[in-house]
Formats: sequence, structure tokens, C-alpha cells
Amino acid sequence: MLLGASVPAGSAEPAAQGDFELKRFKASETTGAMYVLRATDCRKAGDTCQLEIELSEGSGGKRKAKLPEGMAHGIQKAASPESWTSGEEEQNVTTSVQPVRLTAGEWGLLVTQEGGFEHVHRRHRLYAVKDGGVAEAWNGDENFAGPESSHVGPYPLTPGSPVEGFFREYVFLSAEPDQWKLDAFRWDAAGHKVVKELQRRPERYAAIIGSFKTVEEAIASRDSAQLDQACTNSFLVLPTTPHKRLTPGLFIVTSIHADKKSAEAALKKVGACNPKVSGYVKALGLNASPVAP
Repeated sequence: MLLGASVPAGSAEPAAQGDFELKRFKASETTGAMYVLRATDCRKAGDTCQLEIELSEGSGGKRKAKLPEGMAHGIQKAASPESWTSGEEEQNVTTSVQPVRLTAGEWGLLVTQEGGFEHVHRRHRLYAVKDGGVAEAWNGDENFAGPESSHVGPYPLTPGSPVEGFFREYVFLSAEPDQWKLDAFRWDAAGHKVVKELQRRPERYAAIIGSFKTVEEAIASRDSAQLDQACTNSFLVLPTTPHKRLTPGLFIVTSIHADKKSAEAALKKVGACNPKVSGYVKALGLNASPVAP
């Protein structure tokens, strides 16, 4: 569905011609304040629409946060209900929004914009209410240096509490070895800022199909397990030393998962692809210690 330059019913105020609202998100549990994601300057084909987030009950509606990437005229809904896309190939930009409950009464918006075709790169931002408007509270862009990927998302900080933290998981593919990193963050309500969370971190599980003394041996093992079907194409070569629950000084061939069942499924899949490959699942214990790059 192409979105034209019209304002959906229920908007708080009329927008200028060529400006339109994409969606609203809750900003507060105690007031009716909403974040309004809006596209502006979408007057004709060929325009680059700017994306902004404003507060529905902001100070005159004038304090806004502008997203880093614009999008082509003719923004379309993506597969996710909170994602939008425009442009083709290298000009493609997709914007996705994830609400994060920063405190019992306040919400923030975790926004990812990704663009490109052969080499997709991502920009991550957290927006929060500040001084009666919306402000950028955190950013976690990729390095734009090569074959890398990252994603962000909310996670529960404490069982039974509505308050959420958020994480940034990052992978960089190389032969020296690969890099995998998971950083966790939370909202410091007193300081009104984002801080790193080193204790209550999201768990991750490693599906491990080999452990070796050198990175060269690990890469060779992964390559020999590929067969014609690229059986281990999604597996990384990572050092064990940063992970407290793994034997230090080694290199493992592994894929990382958010839950144990997914890790077990990955082992079954690679075993079905290449019966000579087997492995085991190990919790990385991220709640116990920080992860080094």
C-alpha cells in the first residue's frame, strides 16, 4: 500500500500538504501523550520524505526528533505492522519501530533504519520524552566497514516487572576470527539517560559443532562441513576466552541463539544437512559477566 500525502483520521492537528502520519505509539502510562511518527516533505514523486517523531502533547508540538535517514516518496507498509519501506536496491530504506517500557510509567521508541542492497547497513536509535518533546537518547549504528549485521530489541529486566531494557547484538564476518557482541542497556530514570546493564543481561545459547586450538583449524573445519548445500553457512568462528562458561584459549564453530530450543534446532538442521556433523548446546552465561568484543 502506497501512503499518500494525506493525514489519517484521528490526527491531533492538520499537517502541511505533503506531510502525513505513519503511526502513533504510547509515550506515557499516566497521560494520553503519544509519540507520532510522521513523514514530511512528500509532495511529489522523486522527493525524499523526512521522518520525524513528535510528542502529541509536546510544547506546541514544535520539539521533534528527526530520524537519520529519509525515505523515497511512496512509503509502503512492510511485513511487520510497525515497519515501513521505500526505494529499490541501493536506495532502499526500511524503518522499524519497537516500543520499550523505560520505567513503570514511561515508554521510549527503539528505531532501526536499514538501507542498501548487497551490503545492508543499519542505524539504531532510542528516542525518549525530554523537556516536553522528543529527543534522541541513544544510538548504535553499525561501522559500515564490511560484512556486518546487527539488531536491537527490548527484553525484561526483572521477572514480573513491566520495566524493560534493550540490547544490541552485533556480528562482523572475517577470518581473524569473526566478531560477535551483545551489549545490554537500561534507562536511568534519575539521570534521564541510557546506561549499560552489566548484571541482568539477555541470555544467549551457543550451538557448537567444533572446538579448536587455532582459528585456522576452526575455519577449515567449518569449510569442510559445508558440502554443496552450505550446511554450516550460518556458523561463526569465535574465540572462547571472553565467555566465562567456555574453556578459554580455544576457537569454536558456533551459531548463537536467544533460547535453547533454537540452538538445538540449529544442530538438528546442520546434522540433517551433513550427517558427519554433530555438536552440543552451551549457555553463554551473559547474566554473570560482560561480553568483550
